[in-house]
Amino acid sequence: MLEGLEPDLTIVLDLDPALGLARHGGGRETRFERKGLEFHRRVREGFRALAMAEPRRIVMLDATDATERVTELVWAAVTERLGV
Repeated sequence: MLEGLEPDLTIVLDLDPALGLARHGGGRETRFERKGLEFHRRVREGFRALAMAEPRRIVMLDATDATERVTELVWAAVTERLGV
């Protein structure tokens, strides 16, 4: 479908699924929130496996910090990749 195309950089915001579900904030629950904690744990492990397999392309960032700090980490990863 993508004919061999892949992104130069993928940023994964890593967060314990229980914390991520708690951060949802009580808004409208989507089908993903309804999947349950074990589903989210498997998804997280899948992303971790991809990041380990492709460390030059996939950057895992700790998303447990405050929004401002996570934003700084994202920008740092992007600017490093761009060589800015």
